Amino acid sequence: MVGITLYSQDNLSVSQSNSEIVRIAYVNKAEVLASIPQVGKIESELAQLEKDYEAEFVKMTKEYESKVKSYLERNKQMSEPIKLARQTEITELEARMSMYKKRYQEEIAKQRAKLYAPINEYVEEAIRRVCEREQITILFDQGQPLYMSAQCVDLTSLVKVELGL
Repeated sequence: MVGITLYSQDNLSVSQSNSEIVRIAYVNKAEVLASIPQVGKIESELAQLEKDYEAEFVKMTKEYESKVKSYLERNKQMSEPIKLARQTEITELEARMSMYKKRYQEEIAKQRAKLYAPINEYVEEAIRRVCEREQITILFDQGQPLYMSAQCVDLTSLVKVELGL
């Protein structure tokens, strides 16, 4: 038989039996991450990268809009082969724009994962140490549960202390 104890601020036991005690707590990982100074630098780098990619996309968009406008203004005077060539050119530009946007979004996601990996490992190690010290069996990220009673303790501040924040 497994007994359950909800780990709370005053360590009140909800139910205990003769076997294992299950201690449940939560942490707000997003809050912990936001308090790490390096995160601001990472977000700044990612914002600059996105700005650079977006500037190039704006150039492509202007070129596209110019070609569409030109086509619409002159298509009645164009011969059929020239119309088809212009339509193909516009369609190819649309495809290039779509591919470019997809690639730059993937690149930003890849860079985000790469830059955050060491920080996530650092935070997860601190969380593990706090959970072991506090004898926590199950830890939830506060952003996920739909309900938490007052008996479930918030370990966010203990994790921040563990990280020296």
